[in-house]
Amino acid sequence: MLPPSRTYPLIITITLLKWTQKVYMDNFKENAVNLFQQGYSCSESVVRAAYQSGLIDKNIDIESLNKVASVFSGGMGNGCLCGAVAGAQMIIGVILGREDINGSPKDVKLAAKKLIDDFKKVRKTTCCKALSAKYDFNSPERRQNCVNIVSDAAEVLENIVKENSKELAF
Repeated sequence: MLPPSRTYPLIITITLLKWTQKVYMDNFKENAVNLFQQGYSCSESVVRAAYQSGLIDKNIDIESLNKVASVFSGGMGNGCLCGAVAGAQMIIGVILGREDINGSPKDVKLAAKKLIDDFKKVRKTTCCKALSAKYDFNSPERRQNCVNIVSDAAEVLENIVKENSKELAF
């Protein structure tokens, strides 16, 4: 039995569309927001938070993954796909992506679709331009809007993991 005075990260054994792994989900959403506020881009924040929170394997090369994530910031240069959503999709890929051409892309595609559908339930769109349309690009209001979007994307990803939990242990 764990002493009541000490806190431990929630350990979840998840089955995410046929995938099982032990995950330490310790403040994932808060980590994503904090990283964004420290200056990481929206996509980098979600990816780094997933790494720091143990959602993805700690043996992964986070610096290389961060470089890949950096291209998705600002809706890929203020285009359409929200960088926070792209970062969350990258994590789905890290978790479920096929390792060679013989693997089936079915599970990763189902999870990717669920992430998009669930994010749209919260925000109505995944387009960065539309999500930030009423704000000046460099305004504090836009920055706060992006903080909220990063939080929402992280929460949607976290909920997908939790909804597919097989077992919870403390």
